[in-house]
Amino acid sequence: MAKTPSFITELRLKVNREQERRLLVRLEAVRQVYNACLGESLKRLKLMRESREYQAVRKLPKGEPKSDEWKERAAAFVAVRRRFQFSEYALHEYAKQFGHSWLGEHLDSHVVQKIATRAYKAVMRYGIGRAGRPRFKGKNQIDSVEGKSNKTGIMWREGLVLWKGLVLQPIYPKKPDPVIEHGLGSRVKYVRIVRRKLNGRNRFYVQLVCEGFPYHKAKNEIGEGDVGIDIGPSTIAIVAPEAKKAELRQFYWELKTDQKEIRRLQRKLDRQRRANNPDAFNSNGTVKPGKREWKVSMREKETRRKLSELLRKQAEYRKSLHGNLANHIFSLGNTIKLEKLSYRAFQRRFGKSVGMRAPGKFVEILRRKAASAGNLEIFEFPTRSTRLSQTCICGNISKKHLSQRWHTCDCGVSAQRDLLSAFLASCVEVDSLNADLVSQRWSGMDTCLQAALSNIPQLANGLPLPSSFGINPRRQSESPVKVLLIQHETRVAVPPTLSGAAGRTQVSAAPARTPRL
Repeated sequence: MAKTPSFITELRLKVNREQERRLLVRLEAVRQVYNACLGESLKRLKLMRESREYQAVRKLPKGEPKSDEWKERAAAFVAVRRRFQFSEYALHEYAKQFGHSWLGEHLDSHVVQKIATRAYKAVMRYGIGRAGRPRFKGKNQIDSVEGKSNKTGIMWREGLVLWKGLVLQPIYPKKPDPVIEHGLGSRVKYVRIVRRKLNGRNRFYVQLVCEGFPYHKAKNEIGEGDVGIDIGPSTIAIVAPEAKKAELRQFYWELKTDQKEIRRLQRKLDRQRRANNPDAFNSNGTVKPGKREWKVSMREKETRRKLSELLRKQAEYRKSLHGNLANHIFSLGNTIKLEKLSYRAFQRRFGKSVGMRAPGKFVEILRRKAASAGNLEIFEFPTRSTRLSQTCICGNISKKHLSQRWHTCDCGVSAQRDLLSAFLASCVEVDSLNADLVSQRWSGMDTCLQAALSNIPQLANGLPLPSSFGINPRRQSESPVKVLLIQHETRVAVPPTLSGAAGRTQVSAAPARTPRL
C-alpha cells in the first residue's frame, strides 16, 4: 500500500475523574507491554549479534549504494534477522500473548501491535548505530498511545473518540479556526491519545493523523530562489542572494529570561535530594554506585513540579519560535541550503546553549514543514567537500581558528564569518561550491552582509551580544556598519574570476586581523 502524506490535528479532551482513572490504567498497561517487547527485542538482537552468521555477513563488502554488492549484503542481513526472528511481524506474534492476560481487558490487538512496532523500531535504531541503547520505561513515563487505523481500536466517530467502552468528547475552540476546520474535513488515518502534565495535573489530548497536507495560512508566503543558512550553537546567519537580504541572529535570546529561575530550582532540587538521602553520596559529593531506594520529601516533589512546569513552558515557547523562524526563512526562498552538521557534537561542546536553543530541533522542523508544503526543498551538503568557513569569494582556502569571527582576504573581501558562510551555502550545488554562481551573485552582497549587522535585535534591547558575532560589545551604541566603514574602506564589490581557483589552497603570509567594531 502506497504511503500518503499526513498531518496532525490536535484537540483537548474533556475528561472526568472516572475517565482519567481508566486512561491512566491503560497507559500503565501500555508501559507493561512496551517493556516486555523491548526486553524481548534486545534479547533477540543480542543472540543475533553473537551468531557466526551475523559476523560473516558483517565482513561482506559494502559496495556503493544500490550496487549489486550493496543489495547482496542487505539481503543477507534480512535473512539473518529472519532466522533469529528479529523483525516487526515476529514481535507482533510475540505480543499476541498479552491479549489473553489482564492487559487484554484494557488494550485491543491493534494498539498492542503498534506498541510492539514502537519497541522494535527503538531497538532497530540502536542495532544500526543511529541511537543509544533504549531504556525501559518507569512508572508514568509513557504518555501516548495510538491505533493502526480508524476502523477499529481507538476510533474517531462523529466528533467523538471511542476506545473499548470509553467515549471522550473533545473541546472545540469558541471562535472558528480554519486550521481545525481543515483537519476535521480531512480523512482520519488513525488516532493518537496524548497525556501532558500541566502544572502537575494530567491533561489529555487527541491527535487526529489526517491524510493530505496541513492548512497553509495566507500570511506565510513562500518566496522564490536559494537561501543559505549557517547554523551555530547559539547563532544563525541567513542569506538570500536573489532577494538581496541577509540576517545575523542570536538563537532565541527571548528564552534567557527563564534561565535564572530554572538554574535556581535545579540547585534547590539538588540540595533537597542530598538532604533527604545523606547516605547515598560520597564525601566528595558524588553518588555512591549501586541500586537504592531514593527518599523524596513533599517539598522536593513540589520543587520538581515547579521545575517541570517551567521547562515545559520554555519548550513550548521555543517550539513556537522555531516555527516562526522557519516560516520567515521560507518567505525568502523555496530552496534552503545548509551544512549537514552533527548536533550531538554541539551538545558535547556547547551543552548548556544547545539545551536551551535546540538547533537540531529547528532543522527537524524545517524538514517537516518543507515536506508538508510539497513545493519546498531542504538541501544539506557535507562540510568536508565544501569548507565554507575557510573559503573566500576569490577561491582562496585558509584555515581559521574558531575564535576568528571575521573573514578578511588579500583580494579585498571583508565580511562577518557566519554571514559569508551562509552566502556561500546558497551557491552550493551537488556537494560542491559553484564558482560561477558565486561570481554572479556576489555583486552588491558585500554591502548587504555589512548592513545585516545593524539589524541585530539585541542592539535595540541593550542585551550583550555573543562573542561569536565578532562585534565588540563595548561599542554597541554605534552602528556596526558605520564603524566598519570607518575602520575599513569598502573594497571592490565584484571579486576576481573564480575559474580554477576554487580548488587551490592559498594561505596568507600574515594572519588577517579581526576588525574591532
